[in-house]
Amino acid sequence: MAPPLTATPHHPALSLWHSLLHRRLSPDEAGLHATADHPAMVAATAAARALDAETTPREPEGNPFLAGASLYARLVVARFERDHEKIAKIEDELRFSVVDPLWAELLIQYEKSRLSGAVDSYPRHRKMDDFVLAPMPDDVTIALIADWATGTPSARAILEQIATLQPDLVIHVGDVYFSGLPEEVRAHFFDVFASVFGADRPRVLSLAGNHDRYSGGRGYVELLRGLEQPASYFCLQNKDWQLLAMDTGYHDRDPTRRGIDVTELEPSELAWHLDKIERFGGSRGTILLSHHQLFSSAGTGRAPAGDQLAVNPRLHDGFGAVLDRVAWWFWGHEHNLSIFGPYAGLERGRGIGSGAIPVLVQQHPYTPVARLILPEGEAGPPTTLPGTQLGNDGVVYNHAFAVLRLEGRRATASYYESDTTGVEAGHAPPVGAPLFTETVTLPEPARR
Repeated sequence: MAPPLTATPHHPALSLWHSLLHRRLSPDEAGLHATADHPAMVAATAAARALDAETTPREPEGNPFLAGASLYARLVVARFERDHEKIAKIEDELRFSVVDPLWAELLIQYEKSRLSGAVDSYPRHRKMDDFVLAPMPDDVTIALIADWATGTPSARAILEQIATLQPDLVIHVGDVYFSGLPEEVRAHFFDVFASVFGADRPRVLSLAGNHDRYSGGRGYVELLRGLEQPASYFCLQNKDWQLLAMDTGYHDRDPTRRGIDVTELEPSELAWHLDKIERFGGSRGTILLSHHQLFSSAGTGRAPAGDQLAVNPRLHDGFGAVLDRVAWWFWGHEHNLSIFGPYAGLERGRGIGSGAIPVLVQQHPYTPVARLILPEGEAGPPTTLPGTQLGNDGVVYNHAFAVLRLEGRRATASYYESDTTGVEAGHAPPVGAPLFTETVTLPEPARR
C-alpha cells in the first residue's frame, strides 16, 4: 500500500482536505506523520490523484474508504469551484451510497476552514534596505532543502544527515505539507528540527511555497515568527556573495487562479531584488532562491492554448537582463533533483525539490512532457547534466539535498543523494560522497 505522500494533491482544495484528514486521524499533533499508511489516507490520495489525471481511482481491493473518498473529493472540488450542477449530481449519488461517515464529518471541517479566511502572510518592504538580514560570515556552510516538511521518517533522516555536515545555516525552499496548517508547521517543521538539533539548532530560514498558504497563511505566519524571519523574501550577504530569496508562492496561493498556473513576483518585490543585484556590483556573486522553477522539462505552467511552457515567462522577463550576473538559481516545487545545463540565459539552474516527497519511477520525472513550448533561442527542452540523475530502487527515486560552501570568492555546491526508503527515526544512513559537486570562483575585482 503506497503512502499518501507519494503524490501530494495538485488541487489546493484537496491539499486542505488532506490536511484535515491527516489531523482527524492523528492521536495528537506529534503523531501527524503516523497516519501515512492509514487506509483512509491512501484512499484520499488515490481519489486526489485520479481527479488530477481525470481517471478512475485504482487501489488494491478491500480498502473500505475508497468509494467515500472518491465521492467526497469530487464534492470538495465542486463546492470550491461553485459548480452547482455538479454539486447537485454528486449529492444525489451520496443519498444512495453507503460510505464511511468520516467523509461527511471531514467535509464540515473543510467548509469551516475554507470560510475562515486568509491572513496577511506577506509583509512588504518600505525601504530598499528592509529584509537585508544580518551579514553572513565570509566562510559559511549553507544547507538547502526543498519540499521537505512532510514530517515523515524520510524527512527526519534527511535532516539527520544534514546535521552531520554541521551547517551554519539551513534554508528550506518551501512547502509545508499538506497545506501549511499551524499544526503542520509545528509537527512537520519545528518539532523535527528540535528533535534532530536540540538546543544547538543552526540558523534556519524558509521560503514560501504554494502549499504553505493553501490553508490561508496562518501556519506560514507562525513559521516566520518562530524563525524570527521578517518576511517571505530576504537578502543574505557577506563580502563577496549574496543570496536573494524570493516569494513565488504568493501568486500561487489563491485556488481561484488554478489553471492560470504561471506564478510571478509582486512588482514591488521584483524591484527590490533587482535593486540588490544592481547595488551589489558586478565583481561579487549573486545566488537566487525560489520555490517555483525558472524553467523545467516538465513545464512551468500552461499557455492559453493549454500546452506547458518550458520557461516561466514572468520570472524570465523580470530577471532576464541580469541572469549573466547570477551564479546559481536554486528552486524546488518539482519533487526531483535536476542539475540542468545552461538554458534560457541562466548558466546554472538547479531543481532541488527532492527533499522528502517520494517520486515513483513510473512517473518518469526525467522525461520531458510532450508539446513543451520552448523559449526563443532554444532548440529543445532543458536537459540535466550527465551522471546527475537520482538513483532509484525500482519503485521510487532517492531523495536529495544541497550544501553550499562559501569560502571567500570561491563557492562550492555539493548535491547529496539519500536512500531513506523504510528508514526508522534516528537511524539515518551515513552521508556518502556527493552525487555531483561544482565550484564557481569569482574573478578578482579590477583595481582602480
